[in-house]
Amino acid sequence: MALFSISPVQAEDLQRIDQGLNWDYCNPAGPSHDLTSPSPPLSIDKPQIEADEMQFNQGENLGLLLGSVQLWQSDRYAEADRVIYDQANQTADLFGNLFIQQPGLRLTAEEGHLELDDSKGWLTDTQYRLTQRNARGSAQKAEMLSDDLSRYEQVTYTTCPPGKRDWSIRASKLDIDMAAGWGSAKHARLRLGPVPILYAPYFTFPVDDRRMTGFLVPTIGTSNRLGTELETPYYFNLAPNYDATLSPRWMSKRGMMLGGEFRYLGKHQQAIVSGEVLPDDKVESIEHDSERRAFQFLHTSRLAPGLTTRINTSAVSDNDYLDDFGTGLAITSTRHLERIGEVAYRQGGLSLIGRLQSFQTVDESLSLNLHPYRRLPQLLARYGSLFMDGNLDFDLTGEYTDFRHDTLIDGERFILRPALTLPLRRSWGHLIPRLSLNYATYRLDEEGSPSDPDPEYSVPAFSLDSGLVFERETNWFGDAAYQTLEPRLYYLHAPFDDQSDIPDFDTADLTLSFSNLFKENRFSGSDRFGDANQLSLGITTRWLDADSGLERLRASIGQIYYRQDREVRLTGAIEDNPSSSVVAEVSARFGSHWSSMLTIRRDPHLEEKNIDKGRLGIHYRTPKQHLLNLDYNFNRDTIEDLDLSFNWPFNHKFTLSGKWKYSYLYERNVNRILGLEYGGRCCWKLRALYQRYVADEDIADQEEDTRFMLQLELTGLGALGSSVDESFEDNIYGYRAGK
Repeated sequence: MALFSISPVQAEDLQRIDQGLNWDYCNPAGPSHDLTSPSPPLSIDKPQIEADEMQFNQGENLGLLLGSVQLWQSDRYAEADRVIYDQANQTADLFGNLFIQQPGLRLTAEEGHLELDDSKGWLTDTQYRLTQRNARGSAQKAEMLSDDLSRYEQVTYTTCPPGKRDWSIRASKLDIDMAAGWGSAKHARLRLGPVPILYAPYFTFPVDDRRMTGFLVPTIGTSNRLGTELETPYYFNLAPNYDATLSPRWMSKRGMMLGGEFRYLGKHQQAIVSGEVLPDDKVESIEHDSERRAFQFLHTSRLAPGLTTRINTSAVSDNDYLDDFGTGLAITSTRHLERIGEVAYRQGGLSLIGRLQSFQTVDESLSLNLHPYRRLPQLLARYGSLFMDGNLDFDLTGEYTDFRHDTLIDGERFILRPALTLPLRRSWGHLIPRLSLNYATYRLDEEGSPSDPDPEYSVPAFSLDSGLVFERETNWFGDAAYQTLEPRLYYLHAPFDDQSDIPDFDTADLTLSFSNLFKENRFSGSDRFGDANQLSLGITTRWLDADSGLERLRASIGQIYYRQDREVRLTGAIEDNPSSSVVAEVSARFGSHWSSMLTIRRDPHLEEKNIDKGRLGIHYRTPKQHLLNLDYNFNRDTIEDLDLSFNWPFNHKFTLSGKWKYSYLYERNVNRILGLEYGGRCCWKLRALYQRYVADEDIADQEEDTRFMLQLELTGLGALGSSVDESFEDNIYGYRAGK
């Protein structure tokens, strides 16, 4: 039975429909919420009504309610100036300043009808809000078909704030299913302002973050390699834990390419399979067939506690594929595509890894001898444990690898490296003696005619690492701080064992840096273990914020002094310099936004140009994506690059981005980008990018490629055009899409 009573309510204008909605929050799934309606007087299991004035016709069982009428039922609420309530049929006709709210939906109108028992009704000349999506619109007629489903005729839809309609969808009919999370429109026209730009007889779009089968927003782009591009992906929502996307891609200079991706997410495993094929490339070449293909498979799993697997394999049909169809300098400069499968077990101090690894080399400028070895298989084991109440550290590493190559000698390698460490650490310093045995034995393929088919080496090594920490109170530009002075002394001794008969499967000279001054082996990989009788000296000073402990500055300098020549080598003559290069590193943070780093390596044994390696980086970054980056990288005779990049929002509408990378070694530009972002607040964004770049690491004689990308992002609908923001992420340090 309905309850009628007098309860004056203050009149509210049409802005009531937007109360509690945060139109300044640009994420479509932002923190908008339904406003709190006045509390009902009693339980709301049955319809309840309050009004300023009531008239009741007992013969017809009708009630006329006047004034500020309020109606509650379950989680729905309605207001109107006048209501005719049919108690027998549980219906209500509403007139004047209607306001209706139910979960996820609000409506206003001048006239409407509600069927209270069935959660149905209709309204005319209505405005609506989807509160979970910050979307809105108007319609000649709105029907509420259930608690979740509503239908609109002659409707508009947009996510622009009230008073703006920079973009909108106009349709003859629109269904919004809050339970499914999607809207579907018939005879839809996408408009930018008053201008229609796209027509679709049937069109679906999300009203929350759930997935649904259907066409995704197409992408459009242009480049001098591919011409004009148009990609129209179709998404298949196959199940809650797996889906697929089919992506036809038309390129005016190349033809039609078909791409696809399948994703799977299980409780203990996940996988992605993707590929693309161009059946007939319009650009003929003697270097490859007209059919072009690419494939990638990623899979990870956790089969049991501590037991995991990983597969990552990719392949392309020819060496020019990435250059022709890649979308950036990082991709087109790729030399090797890795194919790897791993099984790993880790429990406590035990680690076991089984691995199969090979590569597809796509850089045709590399000779066959420079292609990496295949590991078929590689077995790794490591065990670490503490003894003597944690004062003695025992570490044992073992490895078996079968190396295969098309042109170089094949062979098997077995490694065993036990080590004992006695770490003595205090707050004022440390003293760490370490004793290790480094043993490796080989079985080489006799078809390669090795001088020794079964070479081996066995090198014991002793090191003593020591350091002190001095600390004093000081200040950092007026703020209380602590400064430390940390001298470090590292002695290493390892006898010479001839390793010249051992091939180089995976070893290289270790790049000298400050941290590598204190390493046990001057080689990376395991085919060489260097002889040593040397002393490393280093000193570090740090400034630490007294309140937060944040490191404001760190400066280090160090050098190795050799007591004997180094006879173990990969190539070249015996190293007889009495000392290494001097390595200096500085990093600093100024305020909360500025950071910088500087590394310099100076060879004192060169009379001229004795700075052989250096890098300078200065970075500025704010939470609002104001970014400035300067990087200078120098490596004598191989690299000398200057890299400048920025991203600068001038206000909530306009952002300018750019990048300039210049090679002083080749005296030419390597990568230039100019980007622009302009948009209506929380409504749409237009991104444009113009790029000229060298698509090959051998940049001396390469012509620049040109790419132009345009992306229109309509909030809550999707993006038309290429993924400009992904290109910004790849090229501008610190840039994050969607921030």
